[in-house]
Amino acid sequence: MPPTRPAHRPSTRAAMLEAAKGELGRSGSLSLASAAEAAGVTKPGLMYHFATKAELMTGLLDHVIQGYEDEITDTLAALTPGASLATSTVAQRLAAYLVWASRADLDPSDLVMVADPRLRDTLIARWVERLEPWLAVPRELPVGQRSRLLAARLMADGIWFDRASGAVALTTAETDGVTQVALDLLEVDR
Repeated sequence: MPPTRPAHRPSTRAAMLEAAKGELGRSGSLSLASAAEAAGVTKPGLMYHFATKAELMTGLLDHVIQGYEDEITDTLAALTPGASLATSTVAQRLAAYLVWASRADLDPSDLVMVADPRLRDTLIARWVERLEPWLAVPRELPVGQRSRLLAARLMADGIWFDRASGAVALTTAETDGVTQVALDLLEVDR
């Protein structure tokens, strides 16, 4: 019996996703052909791992978010020693997201969830599903507390979007100032 092939070669798959992310960041769009070219493989070689554009974009989104989750987890641990996703408060999680967003190395490829109009709804739903554990603000909180948490979360989202898109291009001092205002809303220390 011939040896079986693994379902995918993780190192090759990860390299393809990194190449696809780079291509998306450079050109603002991505196809199976452009992703294959960026990865230095044939289109059939890429399609071994990602049979459709939807699979490629979902894989890329998951790849990007996994990096975020790893970095936000590290930020949470630095801000609140011993805290984890499971043990932290909403304010601690949002503070970690906020501080991470203010320092993360982001570029237009981080806007992957809106990169393809035909896949936008599916990718945004996946985005929300993956990040909801970090960013959810419970509806049952008192109105004032919920409003402060939501305002801080929206400020963090704005910082993230600005750093990914370059729309406002805040200076480091401006980013730090906005971050501090949001941290004040969260009532946590940096």
